[in-house]
Amino acid sequence: MIKGNKTKIRPLRKEDFPNIFRWVNDPGIMQFWYGRDKQRSMEWIKKHFTPAIEGKTDWTYWVIETNNKPIGYMCNTVEKDDDGEFIGKVEIDILIGEKEMQEKGYGPNALKAMINYAFKTQKAERVFLVPRLTNSRAIHVYQKVGFKKEGILRHYEKFEGRWVDNLMMSVLKDEYKK
Repeated sequence: MIKGNKTKIRPLRKEDFPNIFRWVNDPGIMQFWYGRDKQRSMEWIKKHFTPAIEGKTDWTYWVIETNNKPIGYMCNTVEKDDDGEFIGKVEIDILIGEKEMQEKGYGPNALKAMINYAFKTQKAERVFLVPRLTNSRAIHVYQKVGFKKEGILRHYEKFEGRWVDNLMMSVLKDEYKK
């Protein structure tokens, strides 16, 4: 478990699937995450998240809670070289799924806790994320917790049927203030 001031972050469990299902099918949230052009089935949720829960992927999924109530989820992965050795980079992402909990400081709090975890426990040198360039609200939050803009990744992913640009952002261990 990872603790922030307002949040705790625990590993995702199968019992969390109904919340994940609800969040990833909310158009207001999905305009910034998977996109509004595809509905996600419970079968998709199981297929996508179960391997991570079972430790069969490089991604780890976490549930963000406040007052023991799930409000969102995060994921992170450590990058490895061709020999499977950790190379000091951790990618993270976050979604606050409960709308009434958005813009209340839970996202920045969870991000700070995860960044600390990446630097202290995972021994990362660099933590990064790649939001869509159009997600100005997220980019603002990421800058607020210490991420710096590095550059635009042109046509980085297909989103809602068209190619979109993303922004590479990172924070380095020696520049991060807890």
